[in-house]
Amino acid sequence: MKEIEEVIGRHEARNRELVDLITRKGGNLEIDRTVDLHFWAYDAARAESLAEALRECGLRNVIARVSAKDAAVWNVEGQIVRSVLQVVGRNFVARFAILASSHEADFDGWGTSL
Repeated sequence: MKEIEEVIGRHEARNRELVDLITRKGGNLEIDRTVDLHFWAYDAARAESLAEALRECGLRNVIARVSAKDAAVWNVEGQIVRSVLQVVGRNFVARFAILASSHEADFDGWGTSL
């Protein structure tokens, strides 16, 4: 569990920076918007199992594809509609960090358009 706590801590630090950036740009942290979630998996089977789990969690437009830069790494992405404040919450981060870990993958973070 210590490893997951470290992962969550890194996400929390990055999320503080993203919230600051979005705020400086005048973005509303409270409105629901499409948020892209990003993951890395290390073979096709893990990528596909993670993609299926993300679909079961309600993510849409989920894709799993081999990285253009490294054939040993798979990019898994999906979209969810949430506010920035929800996405940066500890429970949200923990949910997807733990889910990724259970598929021997990594939760890489999120992005959204302003």
